Amino acid sequence: HIFWLVFVLLSFSLCVAIYCHLRFGAVALSHQDLNSILFGKQNGHKANVLLAIRLPRLFGATLTGSALAVSGTIMQAITRNPIAEPGLLGINAGAGLALVLAYAFVPHLHYSLIILLSLLGSSLAATLVFGLSYQSGKGYHQLRLVLAGAMVSILLSALGQGITNYYHLANAVIGWQAGGLVGVNWQMIGYIAPLIILSLCLAQLLSYHLTVLSLSESQAKALGQKTNLISAVFMILVLILSSAAVAIAGSISFIGLVIPHLMKHFTPHHYRYLLPLCAVSGASFMVWVDIACRNLNPPYETPLGALVSLIGFPCFLWLIRRGGRY
Repeated sequence: HIFWLVFVLLSFSLCVAIYCHLRFGAVALSHQDLNSILFGKQNGHKANVLLAIRLPRLFGATLTGSALAVSGTIMQAITRNPIAEPGLLGINAGAGLALVLAYAFVPHLHYSLIILLSLLGSSLAATLVFGLSYQSGKGYHQLRLVLAGAMVSILLSALGQGITNYYHLANAVIGWQAGGLVGVNWQMIGYIAPLIILSLCLAQLLSYHLTVLSLSESQAKALGQKTNLISAVFMILVLILSSAAVAIAGSISFIGLVIPHLMKHFTPHHYRYLLPLCAVSGASFMVWVDIACRNLNPPYETPLGALVSLIGFPCFLWLIRRGGRY
């Protein structure tokens, strides 16, 4: 089956990316260094680089890529809109506004509160977008959904920029706005990883319901599904995944849009297969991009969001030319 072939190839790509991520950077490690450090036979500067910087950053990249790809896949199924994804629907902008407010009024926040604020901001944005685009008896109109998402994103981004300028927070939030994994550490991973992993597992367990939900609303109800309840459950999962990804890596778009479209070519129309494929491909893509960010101009960092957008924008144009079909 082509699904298993693609899944194995993507898993192999992820394994190679993990190996390269741990070895290469401003401080290059040999294969022998890698083995001796991982097995506790070597200490010093190289060991600190690997254990305190690269390993948590690697976990951050894999978790962020999986979360963004899966949340985009779920969003497209919920809305039945092939160009829906958290970034285009204002969820990232809502989380960003919440983080800017936190920097303005409570600058030294615990990671758990940062995640909570990101979730609250994402929920606010999602409520506005879905409230503006929902039509009674007709569900979510695709054009209204995109327009509402663009409007809410612009509004929340403008509010965030205004607060940033008024409170002189440019230096504090520029890293988040550019996107990146520079500040990821084990403490952050300890708080965020369980949320992402649990959400991914729940999405996989409920994949059959997501497949039914992706049909028309009348078909889903005819099959006995409580569409409002299931939509609410999956929307909560999208909010958790996207908010956690924003808390780790900042504002990153296109992954939740492009990855599902590419993977739908290799799976039957069942989300039991599509979700794990998107999770692995999203993780692999993010790790490779992070490798490029660290190695294009060492020891300086290339902004992660800029590189992802540079790759994602041509794919987005290709999707528009195809009319959103897959």
